[in-house]
Amino acid sequence: MVSDCVSYRRAACASGLLVSVGLLALASSSAALPPLSTSLQPAASSASTGEKPQSKVWTHGGSWWSVFPDSSGTWIRRLDGDTWTNRLKVSDATTGTADARSIGGVVHILLYRGTTSELVSAEYVSGTNTYQPWSSRLSPTAVSLDSGVETATIDIDSQGRMWLASDAVSTISVRYSDPPYNSWSAPIQLASGISSDDICVVTSLPNGTVGVLWSNQNTQRFGFRVHADGDAPSAWAADEVPASQSALNVGLGMADDHLNVAVAADGTLYAAVKTSYDTAGYPKIALLVRRSGGMWDDLYPVDTGGTRAIILLSEPADTLSVVYTSVEGAGDIVYRESPTSPIGFGPRSTLVGGGNHNDVTSTKQNIGDEVVFLTKATSSAVVDGVLRSMPPVVCGDGYVA
Repeated sequence: MVSDCVSYRRAACASGLLVSVGLLALASSSAALPPLSTSLQPAASSASTGEKPQSKVWTHGGSWWSVFPDSSGTWIRRLDGDTWTNRLKVSDATTGTADARSIGGVVHILLYRGTTSELVSAEYVSGTNTYQPWSSRLSPTAVSLDSGVETATIDIDSQGRMWLASDAVSTISVRYSDPPYNSWSAPIQLASGISSDDICVVTSLPNGTVGVLWSNQNTQRFGFRVHADGDAPSAWAADEVPASQSALNVGLGMADDHLNVAVAADGTLYAAVKTSYDTAGYPKIALLVRRSGGMWDDLYPVDTGGTRAIILLSEPADTLSVVYTSVEGAGDIVYRESPTSPIGFGPRSTLVGGGNHNDVTSTKQNIGDEVVFLTKATSSAVVDGVLRSMPPVVCGDGYVA
């Protein structure tokens, strides 16, 4: 009976059918974020929850985890109920922003601190539901980045090679490292002539490639190049110039330096971006979509206002959630959702109110029954968070799945 109930819960979650206390309620088929919202206890933090393309949250071993610093150092933290518990100190540094990539039982964390950043790795210990330093490389690896860098991200390709993408004053570059990631290559330049304000993001694609997406406010376009896993590290395809066919000669053009990506199992790439149209009636928050065959859809409008968007994909629900700050500077954390086909975004909903939050962050993983968001209020010394989850399913025998 227990297994039947669990199976039913899985089917119910996939179809949007929720069962609670013997009552049936039909959820919207376009609702990607689970409906139950739990505010998390504020956690001390000495850094922001930025930057836009980075991720500071992941799930593994039945728990949610995050990484950010406080006055004692930078910690991997476990979510216990509604409270973050420090589990492993990964650095004495009290500044910087992290980009975390969980692969199986190991999480790799880029601790971004400008030109002198570092990579730390930790392995999951199931018996104690915690993390410890990765046995394959116990010490951090120094990462020297170019002058003028604004942010950096990491991902790992199908052959285990780690890629790091970063900007400089006028260029976009990647570096790579092979297991156990104790040294880095020289930079490989992918683009030049960008603005000093532009950034990039790297992501592994399920068809045996790695892609880098960047903004170029000088050309008023976004850029994207692909590398086939196993090819020479310097062998990258030509710039695809995403959605250039739909670019408008409005304001300062299509591109601004806000990027965040999610990838479907079929290789479709979704990117939440910001435009520089800055004109009433034109999209400020938008969606780029690269199909698995390498073609880009026209740019999809999400909202005529907002900033610092991230994107989450729920493949069981076939839905996208774009989550962002409602206005420039600070505001509510809001979201809009769309089916993956056809794409069209519904009304704004509020995730975190109060009018003074920014820099929402979540996970690189595609979402299911739960997802965690972190954000920070203006001039605050704490990180706020929200857990969105499915309500429990109560079976006829009283078993809660």
